[in-house]
Amino acid sequence: MGYLKAMRWWRKERMDNLLFQDKNQSYTVKFDTKAYEQMLYYCAISNPYETGGILIGNYSSNQAIANILQITPPPQNSRHSKCTFYRGIDGLKRILDLAWDQGQYYLGEWHYHPNASSAPSNIDKNQMIVLAQDQKLKCPEPILIIVGGYQDSWNIIPRAMAINLPSQRNDFYNTIYHISV
Repeated sequence: MGYLKAMRWWRKERMDNLLFQDKNQSYTVKFDTKAYEQMLYYCAISNPYETGGILIGNYSSNQAIANILQITPPPQNSRHSKCTFYRGIDGLKRILDLAWDQGQYYLGEWHYHPNASSAPSNIDKNQMIVLAQDQKLKCPEPILIIVGGYQDSWNIIPRAMAINLPSQRNDFYNTIYHISV
């Protein structure tokens, strides 16, 4: 059905440019520093509970670079626990409508595994498949960013879900690395 391209990076100090790229240089995720720092802020204040939101941005003209320009906090009707997170929908339509007016749109999801691994659970993987197949989202390769660990030692793994690529089924996790520009 699909696979996840994984990107790994352990953050110790602030970077001006956050760029993640697979080893074949065919797929790149560029993360706006302000949006990235907002995401880590929401993780820090939610600890020890999971949290998350959506990723908003655009793609380069050749579709090879996903630019994450905004993240949302968890909608008010989200449910948080120490081991699960259900992202609600309150207010997201309005946020996405405003983003659309700026040439931006839904790119995927982010969430936090407090004091734990940033590896996706089976629930995470299944949710990405559902999102990739949702025709209303028009996002066949949603990005999933999971933040694991804790404030002094974040573990970040962005992934891009690709659906209907049978030749890649056995290569579920292609590592994509952080690079400096």
